Amino acid sequence: MTAPVRAVSDFRILLPPGWARVPLDGRAPLRIKNLVTERVRDVPAPRRAGLRAWLTRELTAALESAARQGGIDVLLSVDPVAGRPVPASGLITHVRGRGDGTFESLLRTLGSGSEGVQVRELGVVEVAGARAVRRLTSRQERVPDEDGGSGGVLTVTQVDFFVPVPGGDDLLLLTFTTPVEQLGPPLVKLFDVMGGSLRWVLT
Repeated sequence: MTAPVRAVSDFRILLPPGWARVPLDGRAPLRIKNLVTERVRDVPAPRRAGLRAWLTRELTAALESAARQGGIDVLLSVDPVAGRPVPASGLITHVRGRGDGTFESLLRTLGSGSEGVQVRELGVVEVAGARAVRRLTSRQERVPDEDGGSGGVLTVTQVDFFVPVPGGDDLLLLTFTTPVEQLGPPLVKLFDVMGGSLRWVLT
């Protein structure tokens, strides 16, 4: 007797201490509220209201940006280290189809890059017991100052994992970024651990 085919219903991924996974669904605002409440619980009362407002604003903006990019989940570093938030995040996107369905075509497409994006590393890795494509890129983004002027320039480091979803031609795209160039090397190592930890939940 042939065993029934098991379908992917979800995924699991390692979250370092201080990180949270927030699905982008109708309950996202409630999740933000609960997450903020948990994070400010032990903060001294004089600082609690200000931190609550700031954290709510930052998390809401991150989730709104992720939703505009078609994300299904956001991975956020929400606990401060040495009193400062860690500027790093992850975006999970479900990509339907991958061209002709071959890794060779995917590698060619990703290797060409795009304007202003430098492809630093590109190759095949193993994720969830199967082949996946990993790409490390960097790009510069101009950030306006508070008065609307030209502001400064940030170097954004990004690690992408293109992971085939079992049973079809779809991909799960894991995108990790940090806008602080000096934190790029250690955070890339962290992103690699997180991306490599992905496991499918089958039903």
